Amino acid sequence: MKKLVLSICVLIGFGSALMAQQIPYSFIEANNVRGRILGNGSLFHPGVNNEAPSWEVPKGSGLSTLFQQSLWVGGLESGQLHLAGQRFGQDGEDYWSGPLRLEDATTTPEMVEKFSHVWNVTKAEIEAFIAHHGEAGNTVPDDILTWPAHGDEGYADNLAPFVDVDGNGIYQPEMGDYPDIKGDQCLFFIFNDSYLDHTEFGGEKLGIEVHAMVYAYATPQDEALNNTVFFDYKIFNRSDKTYTDAYVGLWNDWDVGNGWDDYVGCEVHRSATFAYNGNTVDNYYGENPPAQVCKVLAGPFMDPDGIDNPAYDGDCASLDGNAQALNGMNFGNGVVDDERLGMASFISTLNGSEDNGDPQNAAQAYNNLLGLWKEGNPMSYGGNGLEGTVGPACHYQYPGDTDPCNVGTEGVAPNGGFNEAGHYWTETEAGNIPNDRRGLTAMGPFTFAADAMQEIEFSVITVFANEKASAFERIGEYIDRVANFSGYPTTSVMEHGETNGESLKLYPNPTHDQFNVEGTGHLTVTNVLGQQVRSMEIDGITPVKLPEGIYFLRLEQENSVKTGKIVVR
Repeated sequence: MKKLVLSICVLIGFGSALMAQQIPYSFIEANNVRGRILGNGSLFHPGVNNEAPSWEVPKGSGLSTLFQQSLWVGGLESGQLHLAGQRFGQDGEDYWSGPLRLEDATTTPEMVEKFSHVWNVTKAEIEAFIAHHGEAGNTVPDDILTWPAHGDEGYADNLAPFVDVDGNGIYQPEMGDYPDIKGDQCLFFIFNDSYLDHTEFGGEKLGIEVHAMVYAYATPQDEALNNTVFFDYKIFNRSDKTYTDAYVGLWNDWDVGNGWDDYVGCEVHRSATFAYNGNTVDNYYGENPPAQVCKVLAGPFMDPDGIDNPAYDGDCASLDGNAQALNGMNFGNGVVDDERLGMASFISTLNGSEDNGDPQNAAQAYNNLLGLWKEGNPMSYGGNGLEGTVGPACHYQYPGDTDPCNVGTEGVAPNGGFNEAGHYWTETEAGNIPNDRRGLTAMGPFTFAADAMQEIEFSVITVFANEKASAFERIGEYIDRVANFSGYPTTSVMEHGETNGESLKLYPNPTHDQFNVEGTGHLTVTNVLGQQVRSMEIDGITPVKLPEGIYFLRLEQENSVKTGKIVVR
């Protein structure tokens, strides 16, 4: 389905392609999605034999909305650019399997081989392991037995998370320890950018080690969640260098059915980017084709400044043209220096274009991370961001009506009457011809210190039309549903009983399994489906233990009602 690129992928048996054939992969397939996950972070790639589709949705349909997604990371050290990124593997590799030595951020062929695996574990397997542990004849899945909890000598001691039943700090499944996973199915793998020289973009190595957890929930009763896969990347800087003006990006090569007839866009306030069909009928999906979303749930931590930066309160003047408080998280929560960045820019590229096509080297890729065209010139409002524009310079391409405060133009109203009622910048408004679109969702800037870790969390959501609305019209609905489930801020409020009472004191929030409720009265707890899971009298500080999920709490007191929401991960 990927035209020229597919034929190249088949032919990459020369040099770098020999390595590509050895890249491990597994499938995330707990719900309505079946996605190929490669152990070097090249998500959904169909592999050297072009086994398509790589992101099949609905599962079993043979149809796909995505061809490839990968992580880009770039930053400056004393003015020198260091950058890692991946695309199709036809030009080379920037990532390899396994962790890095703590001393010098290097690794060995033996370690790459040892970690050339994608561990695939389900919640059902873990429940069976717990229930039957120690029984004669009990067969334990290999990926539970070999779960990569620890590194070899010279590497980080703790790698994959696990539940330490006996508390001795050592992963021992024979003693009842088991993987600590998210979702109903979870894939775990580790990759780095320092095994060999970079041949994808030719950038200098960063010395990063990425712990990737990909997970999904089997929720046929919830349309949005059942078409969503979640990603958690812990990115460790194992080098002795501190990188300034660092950015991370999620690069998407969308193919919504027919890859040559797509449009793209972004939702600034929801920190999300998406692709949808530019025609009402798709060659593969037919009428009412889906849309494909990449939603940032939590970006890198903002550099500390010693204050709790205020949250966006609906007053655009309070933002001062800055998007961080609009689409980031933990702003104004009473905690100093825990703010996390959202989407800083979105720029799309056109397959085969000379001017606004894909970057070919590290400097060009870093420009895209900065929200610039590959040669370093800024995007301009309107048209396609390069031609037919009205200005001024902007950070977000095709934001529609999702940037009411004009943070994408740093508080300056766009020219030509844009961003006013009925006149918003989209591909349709610009009159663009549908084509093969790629796009980069970027987060930053931040300082990436030596020995530090940054974490990004995001979701990939496939949106379907219903009898009332197109997939494009339902994008916001799906995003908010997924973000609410995950416990991250959204732009809408889900209605679950009382929402106007005083806040109920809950901590820690989010929590792993147990949390404390502070107050006196009758407490009821409901889940996201509105089902009551607890009803009890409490007095003072009361511990409550619940399984993974999101819960809404209501404490009825003599003269008041307090409400709250807790996230159990």
